[in-house]
Formats: sequence, structure tokens, C-alpha cells
Amino acid sequence: MSTSRPAWYSHELCFWHDPGSGSGYVPVGPGVEPLRQFAVDPDLRRAEGLVKVSGVQDRFTVVTPTPATDEDLLLVHTPGHIERVEATSAIGSGDAGVYAYVNYHSAQAARLAAGACVQATESVLDGRFDRAYCLVRPPGHHAEPDRAMALCLYNNVAVAARAAQRRGVRRVMILDWDVHHGNGIQRAFYEDPDVLYVSLHQDGLFPAASGLVTETGTGAGAGSTLNVPLPAGTGHDAYLAAVDRLVVPAARAFRPDLILVAAGVDASGHDPMGRMMCTSRTFHAMTATLCRLADELTRGRIVFAHEGGYSAWYQPMLVLGTATAIAGLPAPQDPFLHSLDHLPGQRLQRHQDRVITHLETHHPLLARTAAVASARGGGR
Repeated sequence: MSTSRPAWYSHELCFWHDPGSGSGYVPVGPGVEPLRQFAVDPDLRRAEGLVKVSGVQDRFTVVTPTPATDEDLLLVHTPGHIERVEATSAIGSGDAGVYAYVNYHSAQAARLAAGACVQATESVLDGRFDRAYCLVRPPGHHAEPDRAMALCLYNNVAVAARAAQRRGVRRVMILDWDVHHGNGIQRAFYEDPDVLYVSLHQDGLFPAASGLVTETGTGAGAGSTLNVPLPAGTGHDAYLAAVDRLVVPAARAFRPDLILVAAGVDASGHDPMGRMMCTSRTFHAMTATLCRLADELTRGRIVFAHEGGYSAWYQPMLVLGTATAIAGLPAPQDPFLHSLDHLPGQRLQRHQDRVITHLETHHPLLARTAAVASARGGGR
């Protein structure tokens, strides 16, 4: 039996993962004073604390996840990759891939992060919950089948999607609105026609030359990847336009049985790792739209997994904005909104609209949908 209360998955050990000073992005050496790195996970604990203090977590059923098994991780990752993460973490420090630094707790935290996403997905598929949110670390969308990358050890959402397929789910849609392109998710499903991967990200940010509009899938998966590289400085209106004009039509054309969201919050206007302008209101609105879309297409089955977010002061409010929408509540009062909402970039700009319009008319999935709609209109 489904419950009207969404599920909340988190684990204290996820907060013990610490990639170390600079996380590989800030040089360590002469002329560089040691710096508290920008992805340290007490910030994520503060985010969960705000959700608790606000009373919003009371609207969720809180679930403590168990670690992902080797069987789960091998759905996406190679044995060598798993061994490298485990061995580097056992030493207590080091780079487990490319800019993927770990400490002693990181391997277990990464298994818990992936396990939370798998278990949330399975609970949604079993009908225990309609919606779930996984507030986990380390993030995952950069992790490729054979290597950790850019803070990401295991690809949490990709593993969850494969776990859903293992359970017999035919079609899965993954929406990734982290400010960076999810190269790892794309690589895992680039030839899979049964997984639609949609990424809204800052154009040209990271990884370099990744997430281009021309990357639409290959082989049997041709047309099942939709990249939306938005210009730096994109804010509230353009993100919502991309969701309304690209994500929603693509989902309706694809007809998924399950929706997974890589719900990073680093596209905010206060995040040091991007140059976008989203606010808590943006994330609330996008989350609410995706929940309605799931009600329409998947019998409500949707799982959100936290990805990036590096503003120590603003990340908690952005997580709260996401959580309130999942719980069906209005957007929270945001004390930081005044510093961002008045800026001209929050309105849809012509150069941003050109990207969305181009994809509406040129992406294979959306172009086919438009052609069918035009033909039907002509027939009347």
C-alpha cells in the first residue's frame, strides 16, 4: 500500500565523507594557504537540520538506508573501479580517480549514497511510497563505469536506474539539473533506448566539451539523450522555460514508467562552482513540476537524489525548497531571495531562449513530437 507521505533517505556516515582541502580543484603548495574546501559535508548536515527545524521533515517518512551491495554497484561499475575506491579509502586519503579525493569513511559513505538511491527506487516501485528524496554524499553523476571523477565515487542515480531495470521497469527518465554536465550518467545510457537522459547544465563548464546539443545518443539509443547547455548567467525564468518547453514534452513523448532526478543545487546564484542564478524558488518550482509530471505519467513514481551544492550559507535553503515541493508545500520564506531575485538575469533573455528554441525544433525526440502534432493539426 502506498502512503501519501514521501520518503526521506539519509545517513549520518554520508556526512563523514570529506574529500579534503580543495578537493583537487584548489592547488596545494607554495603560495596557497590551506583552505576549508567547498564541498565539506557539515554543510549537508546543516541542510538536513534546516529541513528538520522548519518542520518539513515531519511530512516525510524517514528511512535509514543500508549500503549498496557489489551486485548493485556492478550494474554500472567495473570491478576494478570498485576495488580502487575501496583501496584508496582504506589508506585514509588519496584520489580514487580524477579529482575524486577520499578519506577513511568515503567508501562506506559512497555505498550508503548509492544504496539509498537503490532502496528509495525499489520502495517507490513496490508502492510503499510515491516519492522519495535522498540527501546523500558523495554525489554521483560524474562517476563513469570505470572511474571516479569530480567528487563522485559511484554513480548513484545510474545505479538506481539499472536497479529499476533489474526489477522489470521498461522505461526510465533521468533529469539532471546539476550545474555541471552528468557525463557519467550520459555514458552509462548513451546507447540505451529505454533510458531518457535529460541534462540542464551551464554551457562549457565541466567537463570540458561535454553535454553538447549534438550529443543525442547513438545506436539503439539515438535520440534518448537531451542536453540543454544554458548560457552562464541563466536564472529562474529560463530554467522554468527549459522545463516547460523541453523536459515536459520530452517526457510525454518518451512515456517513462519511473522518473529519477539528479537534484543538484549548484546552479544557484550563490554557488562558487557555477555561474548561474537560480534561487530556492527555482528549485521549488522545478520540483513541483516534476512531481506533477510523475503523477501524470508514472503513477507518481519519482525519486530525487541530491548531487552538487557548494554554498555553505545557501545550500540549506535550496534543499529546503526542494523538500517542501516534494512534500506538496508552498515555497519557503527565503532570506537570501532579495539579493538575487531582482537581477535582470532572472528574466528569460534572448540568447537563452535561442538555445531552448533550437532544441525544440532540432532534437530528434522533440522534432518528431512537433511533427506529429503538426500533422494532426493539419488533419483537422
